[in-house]
Amino acid sequence: MYQPKPIIFFDLETTGVSITKDRIVQIGAIKVLPDGTEEIKNVLINPTIPIPVGATTVHGISDEEVKDKPKFSQIAKSFAAWLSGCDLAGYNSDNFDVPMLIEEFSRVGIAFPDEGTNFIDVLKIERKVNGHTLGQTYERYTGEELEGAHDALIDIYATIKIFNKQLEQNPLLPSDAAEIEAYCSGEVKRVDFAGKLYEKEGQVYWRFGKHKDKLVSQTADYCKWVLGSDFPSETKAQIRKVLGIDKQIF
Repeated sequence: MYQPKPIIFFDLETTGVSITKDRIVQIGAIKVLPDGTEEIKNVLINPTIPIPVGATTVHGISDEEVKDKPKFSQIAKSFAAWLSGCDLAGYNSDNFDVPMLIEEFSRVGIAFPDEGTNFIDVLKIERKVNGHTLGQTYERYTGEELEGAHDALIDIYATIKIFNKQLEQNPLLPSDAAEIEAYCSGEVKRVDFAGKLYEKEGQVYWRFGKHKDKLVSQTADYCKWVLGSDFPSETKAQIRKVLGIDKQIF
């Protein structure tokens, strides 16, 4: 691959999944130089806020391990200099790691990234080169072409076969339906089936829009707009439940 400047592959471990409220606890990064040589960084960060038990369960990093580690503000300047002039790459990094890193730099007054920085998300490449339609997924798992796709029963049988193959080829996957849903949902819990809201530590947050990752209970005007707009009735019912209001009000 032609590589005119270094590419830094990086990954963050954090206190949670909120870009605005959570903090970084570990930065792992490998800078691949144009000549193929590598520079590696792997540092623990004191997030200055408690690490929830759920997050520790995921990445194994506890409050005790980071209490004496540097804060992000203490390494930000040197880290930004190390990143400067490089492109960035990761797995699902466009959706989380990049915006999380930008937010952390913003808190300490450092403009990031440099103008002209390119971003490579390996997950997006995977989705491009390996299609994820039912037929494509069926062929990838079974080696067979799906005949009669879009007939309801044929699609259902194909889905069942894919599901069984997923369990067969991935023995660490849970087999219980509730555990599978939790596995796919990650740390947060879906509140409505449309996926507009999620629950974390007993609080309900927006999953979309200008108030994404903000508490539903603290965005009354936005709630009113959603309740008066073309959104699923079940989503609206969950919002009313959070606000403790009757249907007649909105």
